[in-house]
Formats: sequence, structure tokens, C-alpha cells
Amino acid sequence: MIAVVLGNDHTNSVGVIQTLGLAGYDVYAFVWGRNNGFVKSCHFTKGIVSGKNAEVCVLKLKESFPQDKGPIPVIACCDSAALSLELHKDELKNKFAFEYVKGKFSLSELSEKTLQVELASNAGFRVPRSCVMTDLETVPTDVNYPCLIKPLVSCLGAKSDIRICKNEVELLNNLASLRFTKKILLQQYIERDYEISVLGCGLSNGGCIIPCVEYKLTLYPKKVGLECTAIIQPLNDKTIIEPITRLIEAIGYVGVFSVEMMHSKEDDNFYFTEINLRNDGANSFIRKAGVDLINCHVSDLLGKNISYNNPSQLGYYIWEMHHFQSLLSKDISVRQWLSDIRKSKGFLLSCNNDMKPFYKQFTNLFKQRLGLLKYEDY
Repeated sequence: MIAVVLGNDHTNSVGVIQTLGLAGYDVYAFVWGRNNGFVKSCHFTKGIVSGKNAEVCVLKLKESFPQDKGPIPVIACCDSAALSLELHKDELKNKFAFEYVKGKFSLSELSEKTLQVELASNAGFRVPRSCVMTDLETVPTDVNYPCLIKPLVSCLGAKSDIRICKNEVELLNNLASLRFTKKILLQQYIERDYEISVLGCGLSNGGCIIPCVEYKLTLYPKKVGLECTAIIQPLNDKTIIEPITRLIEAIGYVGVFSVEMMHSKEDDNFYFTEINLRNDGANSFIRKAGVDLINCHVSDLLGKNISYNNPSQLGYYIWEMHHFQSLLSKDISVRQWLSDIRKSKGFLLSCNNDMKPFYKQFTNLFKQRLGLLKYEDY
């Protein structure tokens, strides 16, 4: 059995390769961007094809593998991978199977935050007030501070473009210093005490698997970063499950996804942040907790029976590199760092018989700090 992982050379791709490899697939990686060596170090990687961007990799994918090997499942591990697959879906559909939407909106349209917010509101979510900015030198007159700015389309920006602005001066300074995007969503800032990420899988029959929720306890960088420590718990809250189910059904999405929400300190409610219509890196935590959403998705794509267990290894997990960077930046103490490790059930990239990617991320960091590592693009 052959499977393909499409994405950058990072933890998201490695987690999917490990998941599919453990399920018995021969996994081939189509990658672009910076060569971190993660994918190559993974024991389950059977081959690597590289290109200068997602578009080139998808074109190379089209010419790969014999026709009689299909349908071959392809898992997108970043937004640009999912959008490139959709762009070439008619050329790929006879040989490959991948996530798709069967509603009136395309994945490209759904990647825009304004449409996400509208659809989320219609599905019953609470959403922060927001507006689009394309003129970054003129501030709307009705902004309530503090406010938050973020890329209008995730794959055209970066996490570093997400900024909290306390006043108009900070807002203008942040807008002027944006590196990756000039189309911004200006949003009401919610004073939150924690964030959650609900991971699930939309099915071809219209159903939806939503087995558990990730509580993000700490982030790196603080407030606008990705999770360092998290608790995986079963999800039984209908006020969360039902809007997500309605949203997935409304857009007709088939594939793995994650819905990010934040809990407000002020009114004790959850607010919709965004939906990611592709694999989320935290799926590695969900697999370790006992639910294999990736292989549920693959079985559904291939017309096989879907079987999955209820989560059995619930508890505390660590995204080890972010956790370590929090220590280096003095966001946490050595004592807290060690305490977190002692009580954790596992790390993002730890995997039986495949620990090289886990160590590779740390050796890369140390070599970079010592000036011994020069990153090159594929």
C-alpha cells in the first residue's frame, strides 16, 4: 500500500508519515521550502520528491506512480498543499484521493478568514467582531482596543504576522512592519485564559468524527504562538460539537480538520478563531491518545470500513521543541520544565522505533546557535 504526504519539511509532515507508516503504508513525501532534515530522518519515509513550491510538487505527483497503483491517498500538511491539490483535482482524481469540499465554496474561498467567520456565526458559534484591512495606513474609526491583527489568508502570511495592539500607535506600527502579508483581518481581542483545538474528520457520507479536544495550556511565543503543553480530553460538550458538525456539513468538507477556539475570561464563553481544512500537527497527540483520525480519513477516501477506538490515553502532552524554546526564552523555569516532562504522557514527535526526528529538531537548534548549520531550500 502506498500513501503520499504533501507539505513542508516539518513536524506536521513527520507526524503523518509516522501515523501512516505504523498502519503499514509505504509513505512517500513530496516536500518544498526549507530542508530541515526531519522527513529524511524519519524511519517510515520510503522516498522524497522535492520542488520549489507546492505547485511544482503537485505537478511532479501527477507524473509519479503507475496508474494501476491507485487510488493513492494524499494527505495535505499545510494550507498551500491543500489548495494546490484542489487546483489540480481534475488531473489527479483518477490516480489519487485527497480531502475535498462538495458544497458551493472551494477550499480557496474557505481559506479566507472573513468567510470562515460568517459561516461559523451561521453555524451557531460566537465570533469576535472583525473587519478586513487592505489599506494599512488608514485605521478604521471604530476600533476597540486592544485589538488583534492576523493574515486574512493563513498560507499568505505567518504566525509572526499575528499581533496584539493596545492602541492606535501600536496598531499603525505593527501594520507597517508586517513581513509576509498586506491583507489583514482586524479583530476584537478576547482576553482569554486558554485556547482549545477540536480535531476531527469529515466523512464522505456527511457524517463527522469528533472524538476529543486539545486544551492548550501554554503557548510559544506567548499569547499568539503554538502549543507547548496540552491536555487531551474526550469531547462531550454539545455546545461545541453541534456548531462544528453544522459547519462541516454546511461546507461539505471531507477530510481531517481542526477548529480553534478561545475561552473568554470575561463572559465564560468560547469564541471561534478559525478552522483548518487540512491535517493539524496536533493529530500526533490525538493518535497517541488512542484515536487515529488520519487512517479514518484514508479508509473513508478508499471506500473501506471506518473503525476507531475511543481515546484511551488521555492526559498531558508536550510539543517538545516549543516547550524547550519556552525554557530558553525564560518563559518557564527549569523546575517547571522538568515538572512538565515528568507528568507528560508523551511528546509530539516521539514514536516507537522512530526517534530520529525527535532528536533531529534539537540537534538542528544547537547547530544553528553555534553557527554550524546553514539551512538550504529544496
